[in-house]
Amino acid sequence: MNKSIKNIIAVTALFIIGLLALEGCNKKEARQPKVSDFFVSECNDNVILLRDGEPNDTIYVTTVDDTKLKISTTNTQFPCDAYTIRPEIQAQEQNISIELLYEDSWADCLCGRHLDIIIENLKLGQTYSVCIKKDEGDYFQFEVTFGHDTNLMFIREQ
Repeated sequence: MNKSIKNIIAVTALFIIGLLALEGCNKKEARQPKVSDFFVSECNDNVILLRDGEPNDTIYVTTVDDTKLKISTTNTQFPCDAYTIRPEIQAQEQNISIELLYEDSWADCLCGRHLDIIIENLKLGQTYSVCIKKDEGDYFQFEVTFGHDTNLMFIREQ
């Protein structure tokens, strides 16, 4: 066999191996859980003063499709003037942490808001530990085995 043909075959083989290695890395990275959709309502009608404490919040966890899980809350308390609320997710294997961030507030009242958080890139049959954080602390934690029929309800009591 000609030496230049051997070199071409060797370079082509290395190129293909490199592409396959990169593709494998991309697939692993794409499988990390992430927030794909986020919704925050306006303030509910139940405005309370800070000294009164927080009322109960009901949290629903349901399957959206084969890779997505929806977390809905009914009465998550935020300062009345917190207009821009956004999620920040950190995921390491089956541990998912979602921090609800907003700008510092000067309000002396709280109001309940409805939240919808959709997490994607989950694997059916896998058990996940989910922690929702707010105000630099843990707001609510739960564990869920993700399946076609996931349908959970929790009441967070104050």
